[in-house]
Amino acid sequence: MTYNEFRNLRINFLEEHGRKDHVLLKGTSNILISAPHTVSQVRLGKRKPAEIGTLSVALALHKFSNTFMIAKTKNNYDDANFDQVSSYKDSIDDLVMKHKIDYIIDLHGLAASRPMDINLGINLGHNVETNTKLFDTLKSMLKNDGFVVTVDQPFSGGSNTIAGSSKSKHQNLWTIQIEINCAITNKRENFSKNKKLLNVLTNFIKLLEIQN
Repeated sequence: MTYNEFRNLRINFLEEHGRKDHVLLKGTSNILISAPHTVSQVRLGKRKPAEIGTLSVALALHKFSNTFMIAKTKNNYDDANFDQVSSYKDSIDDLVMKHKIDYIIDLHGLAASRPMDINLGINLGHNVETNTKLFDTLKSMLKNDGFVVTVDQPFSGGSNTIAGSSKSKHQNLWTIQIEINCAITNKRENFSKNKKLLNVLTNFIKLLEIQN
C-alpha cells in the first residue's frame, strides 16, 4: 500500500458515506475496530478537529482482516466517544450482542506534539482484565518495532469512553483505546513507520482471531 492509497481509503469512504452519522462494515470475526473521531466533533460546545488518520488505519485493518468496523462519518454536533449517550455507542452495543463481539479496538489520534508514538488506554487494567497477557503481547510487539508506548497516559479509556463504557455494559469484553500520534498517520514522510504500525496491528488481530 502506498501513502496515496492509504489516504484515499479515507477520502473515498467519506465521499460515499458522508451523509450518514456513522457506518458499520460487517466482518466475520469476533473483533470490532472503532474510529469515532474520523470527522470533527463538538464536545461541551467546543469544536474539535477530525483525527483523519484513524479512519484510514481502521479501513486498512478491516481490509487486511475479517473484523467488523464502525466509523463516524458526519459531525452532528456531538462527540461519539465523550457523550454518555450516542447512536454510535448504541450501534456498538447492538453489534456486541448480535454478533458476539469479544474484542473492541477503539482508534484515536494524538497531537503531533505529544512525545509518545502510541498510548494504550486500558482504564488501569480494567478494560483488558479478561486477558492481560494479550495486552502485554501488544505492548511488547509495539515496543519491539521501535514505537514509544505509554499506558493510560495521557488518555486512559475511562468509563465514559467507548472502550470503558462498552466494557462496563458487557463484562466479558476485552477493550482497548489505542491513541496514535498523528505525525505517523498523517505525514507522507513517516509512511514507512505507519506501515510498520499497520503490520503490528494486523498481526495482533490475527492473534485475537485464534483466541477462542
